[in-house]
Amino acid sequence: MRRGVVQLGAGPVQRGLLERFRENGLVPILVDRNERPAGRVPGSLHVRAPIDEPQTIVRALQEARSDRRLAGVGIGAVLTSTDLGVASVPVVARALDLPHASIDSIATMDDKALARRVLSEAGVRVPEGWLGRRPCDIPALETDREWIVKPVDSSGSRGVRRIRGPVALAHAIENALAFSDRFLVEECIDGIHLDINGLVIDGRFELVSIGRRHFTRPPACVPIHGGIAGGWSASLAEEVVRLMQASVAAFDYRHGPVKADLIQDERGLVVLELAARFHGDVFSHHVAEAAGRPPAALVWLARLGLCPKPVEGPRHGGWFGVFAEKAGTIRAIEGLDEVRSLPGFRTWIPRLGPGDPVGSPEDNRALVGFGLIGFDRTEDLWAEADRRRQMIRVALD
Repeated sequence: MRRGVVQLGAGPVQRGLLERFRENGLVPILVDRNERPAGRVPGSLHVRAPIDEPQTIVRALQEARSDRRLAGVGIGAVLTSTDLGVASVPVVARALDLPHASIDSIATMDDKALARRVLSEAGVRVPEGWLGRRPCDIPALETDREWIVKPVDSSGSRGVRRIRGPVALAHAIENALAFSDRFLVEECIDGIHLDINGLVIDGRFELVSIGRRHFTRPPACVPIHGGIAGGWSASLAEEVVRLMQASVAAFDYRHGPVKADLIQDERGLVVLELAARFHGDVFSHHVAEAAGRPPAALVWLARLGLCPKPVEGPRHGGWFGVFAEKAGTIRAIEGLDEVRSLPGFRTWIPRLGPGDPVGSPEDNRALVGFGLIGFDRTEDLWAEADRRRQMIRVALD
């Protein structure tokens, strides 16, 4: 019997990962609402369903089994690359009689306000902050400090602002409430932003990768480049594992992928948020391969015994994001051919193109595309990522 992996969501950025599944002898089973998923690869099976409707997914898989589309395929895992599919994973896995995390543990992680409280009560360091539904819920703040305002129920940097002073605070709260009926105001902690990928089996956290991310200047603070610079120190890895073990234990999260956003400052590590998935495929697949490391999903599947253990050859791998300077309609993406010709360029992952409308560069919805680069360890990864990002200009009508 062939082994299959259910992937919730199959867009163009997932295509490379799905090809890796196939190359490792696995059958990708794509769950996607589109009739022709952009990420579909030869040899895959498509089950049409919205990824945020778990019971619909279960019924669609049962129908595929009944009409023999899944004949000879045994499903070994359920994965998703996006927040939209996270809550569906344990429901689908349970229906397939696969190991899975508890639904409650994932729901707690997904609620930023509840997650902060659970982590804090467990002794895990999180930013000082307050939860509100109205501006009057927040106490008077020190006007000489910077604060982060963000919606409770949002992702992709949407509605997040870094501000100082009461006027900016009022505007930031109004902006956050456009994305959620609750918001958080947190202390702004300056330091190194770390992207963590890991996995949990029987409640034990195992580290997969540590990357870095860099942002635009306040107030929007949108991620613009990042990656994995060769590797990480043993001391940092030990500190991350201790913190992540305490964090997953606080949520009673016992099985599955996990990603975290951390900040490292002079006092140590701070948890911004966790989620029951890996980081997006730009980092978890494309950057990992550029850095000579296996995609996080393959590490997970190998750990489950579904494919061979992947090999590693650490080097530098990075990404950069390109945004328009303001809202408008894209006429052309200039400078891309020159960037493609530079050493270390790997690929361009477009999100928008000529003729597409684009929003103002306040969050990831205004992203035009990603560039992927890879070098040996002698290059300055962060300087190169930023330089190449600035070489590309989005011309607007």
